[in-house]
Amino acid sequence: MIRAYLDERSGLPSPAWLLLGGDAASVNLSMAENGVLVFEPRQITGKKVAQLRRRGIVPANIFGRGLASVSVQAPLKELRQAFRERGRNAIVEAQVRGEDGTRALLLREVQRHPVTDEVQHVEFYQVDLARRVHAQVEVAISGDSEAVHNGGVLVHSLATIEVEALPNEIPERFEVDISVLTNFGDAIHVSDLPVPSGIRILTDASAVVAAAEAPRVQEEEEEAALEEGEGIEGVEGEEGAVEGESAAEGATAVGGEPASS
Repeated sequence: MIRAYLDERSGLPSPAWLLLGGDAASVNLSMAENGVLVFEPRQITGKKVAQLRRRGIVPANIFGRGLASVSVQAPLKELRQAFRERGRNAIVEAQVRGEDGTRALLLREVQRHPVTDEVQHVEFYQVDLARRVHAQVEVAISGDSEAVHNGGVLVHSLATIEVEALPNEIPERFEVDISVLTNFGDAIHVSDLPVPSGIRILTDASAVVAAAEAPRVQEEEEEAALEEGEGIEGVEGEEGAVEGESAAEGATAVGGEPASS
């Protein structure tokens, strides 16, 4: 089973519904009334859930701090719609049919089939909107770097930044402007990121988010030149040693002590 954890997503910003597959044009907009995602209680478990998937229904679980896990199910198209225009850390209002109130949920994990890549199972985390939580916020690269334009290599070291915040205050993404990378070796650290009020950064402040490195070709040329220089020194040393030996032999001959044959 392939597990697509949210905190392992990387690259450019993307709405959370992309984790569930599909595309914007294929999403049926006949969402549940008032934008509330409705789950049905799920009685089918184990291998029998395959019959749900064949009907376009995804098995899911809801869990949370101090809460017992609840087995639910929902049509895949409605799950895609619920996250169609939301960020990865968006709070979704949901209701389990038969319950009086609604639940505030975060999409926590999507499991896919290793061969077909079809969605197999989804996990949601129920949050307390008054309690701070930990979350992974993706890093979005923007702007143009002079160093990269001059042949440098952009190294995007961190895909996400871990934060602590109230659920409704979790940033959708951190925008990182690489235009400040003007020279080879320049880097942007976590400590350089603009942080909204109320957000606590948990990732090491000294960690590199992005950097501009010198072109690999240039590095190889410098290494080759360095090796060539070392080789020349070695040859000169050998020649000196040979000359020294010849001089020593000549001195012995002058002393009148012919070498025995």
